[in-house]
Amino acid sequence: MEQYPDKLTVEFNNPFSLSKQYLLVVTFNKSSSKNFQAALLWARSAELFQTFKVDKEEIFLCAFGKNAEQAGMASVFLGYIENWSGKQIYIAGRIHSGSIYDLLGVLDCYQKSLNCSNIKSYCCFLGDSIFRSHEQQNMSFTISLSLEKPQPEPTQKKVLYVIPCQKLQYLKLEKDTCLGSWSEQIQALAVRQNLAWCPSFDATNFRQFE
Repeated sequence: MEQYPDKLTVEFNNPFSLSKQYLLVVTFNKSSSKNFQAALLWARSAELFQTFKVDKEEIFLCAFGKNAEQAGMASVFLGYIENWSGKQIYIAGRIHSGSIYDLLGVLDCYQKSLNCSNIKSYCCFLGDSIFRSHEQQNMSFTISLSLEKPQPEPTQKKVLYVIPCQKLQYLKLEKDTCLGSWSEQIQALAVRQNLAWCPSFDATNFRQFE
């Protein structure tokens, strides 16, 4: 057991910094939960596990690695601590602001992507309706009668885009790049949806499909 240092250090025990190196980092204190010992077992199985003392309180820190096995262990561990009040979860250099349910969904998806010979084949999809429409809808309509056989309108070939994450379906971008390039907007959407921390996510995979 170590006394907690005067300040957090980037290399040693700063959970914000560590969460940039590892899949995710969790700090927690001792719980009266009947699952505490089981949770502690999984925490000790993380790539990095440390304990500190703050006054008389014991603090635990665990950091899970970026591979399928560690992601699975993190999922089991999070299931145990979901309702604990003394926990804090860190991802990609920040405190996780969503639910553990969301985290578990990303962890499951990440593990599945690592089971594929080509991660892109699992993560990416083709979409043709990816931009927001700002056109004002006109509710008026007209009826015209004609005895002539209607001519078929020429069909326009749809433009397809490679979207780098299945969980981004139904989310829209601004076609105008005043808010950033399309790849930058994709990355921002992933951050907003708590997806960008997934190691398999790569915003640069976004492109127009030729």
